[in-house]
Amino acid sequence: MAYSKLRGARKTKKKDDEKSKLLAEDAFQEHGKKLVDRLLDQPYFVLGSVGLVILLVIIFTFISGLVQSRNDRLSLEYSNALEVYTTRVEESPEFNTEAEKLRKSVELFENIVKNQRRNINAAASYLYMGKAYYRLNDFGKAREAFQKARKSNVLGEELSFGAYEGEALTYYDNNEYEKAAAIWKKWLAKRTDFYKDHALYYIGKSLAKAGRKDDSIAYFKRLRNEYPQSSLTPKIIDKIPAKEKEL
Repeated sequence: MAYSKLRGARKTKKKDDEKSKLLAEDAFQEHGKKLVDRLLDQPYFVLGSVGLVILLVIIFTFISGLVQSRNDRLSLEYSNALEVYTTRVEESPEFNTEAEKLRKSVELFENIVKNQRRNINAAASYLYMGKAYYRLNDFGKAREAFQKARKSNVLGEELSFGAYEGEALTYYDNNEYEKAAAIWKKWLAKRTDFYKDHALYYIGKSLAKAGRKDDSIAYFKRLRNEYPQSSLTPKIIDKIPAKEKEL
């Protein structure tokens, strides 16, 4: 009996505590509401709040403008360098020879690489520096630039393919056919179907130049079987022995 009375007492006490807690919370909320109302009644508080919001908007707009202006400037630098590289000498009063034009484009691309590190403009600049050096027959510098473009991992498939192709050609044109084939094989191993027919064709061609006729035929057959509609396929039909053409 005493235990039952004790339990009832504890329940009553618990209810009283909960009621007191609710009353305290209500009082706190009411006090907070009155404080907010008082602040809102003060014209200086309202004006100050509005002014702070306006100031933050102005600062944000200013910073955004600076960022956009910088991005526009960097993009313009790249566009100007690319325009020099692609312009025709006979259409430009600035250059007398193709070599002069290419060296100027290299200079502009080098500035971009220096000022815009680790972005897509810098990676693309390495690619076009490689192309310019290649056309100047400086295979060593061309290869170095193509490697940096290839290893940047920020270029899209088409530009990335250009870096692999350029590096492979610096070896091929220097009669280093095994090394050229090795670069093409790296492209062939990538998870993309983009220009895989070109990779097969040039691996076969490089291995043929290296004296590995049987290996080259194997790649030519892959090109024929995997990419029958490729524009390169007709070029290799006569390189496959007659007895293997139906295999």
